[in-house]
Amino acid sequence: MSMAACARTPSRTILGALALAASGLVAAPAPAAHAQDVDLVCTATFQFNFTPALDFNTVDADGNATIVSCQSPNGSRPELLSGQVNGTPGAVAEGCAPLPLQIGGEAAIEWNTGGTSELTFEISTDPTSGDLGLSAQVDGGVMAGDTITAVPVIVSQDGLCGLGGVRSFTANAAVVTFTN
Repeated sequence: MSMAACARTPSRTILGALALAASGLVAAPAPAAHAQDVDLVCTATFQFNFTPALDFNTVDADGNATIVSCQSPNGSRPELLSGQVNGTPGAVAEGCAPLPLQIGGEAAIEWNTGGTSELTFEISTDPTSGDLGLSAQVDGGVMAGDTITAVPVIVSQDGLCGLGGVRSFTANAAVVTFTN
């Protein structure tokens, strides 16, 4: 049970659970998980090109990203200063830019050290989805198991929804965070 859940549980229920645990009838609750540890914080820009144009349809989404100014708050990755994503083969976009847009696929970050991080990502600009922003999981390579989060802001796009569609957009992410 999380500490937040414990805070919402009435004290009478907690006392009852403790009494049952002390009597051996139920197991004591597991200790609360520790907070996630921040391995790396960077800034990034990225661009997606859509084929055919994105216009409330589902299309291929080829992306590139530049990751810079990386810092390692916990000291685990001081060697990682910058990275590059060169393409997102198989990525798919649906909806339209800037709202509501969903992009998902796989990518690889090539780090300044020569190492790579293989990841699965989702981007959503749909405020009703509950998953606003970028979320990714590092599936292999450098920082395998880490979660990546960011809130991208579309700063320019080529084309308009309903008027031939969006051919590409460029976004900035003020902060990209890698946590484990």
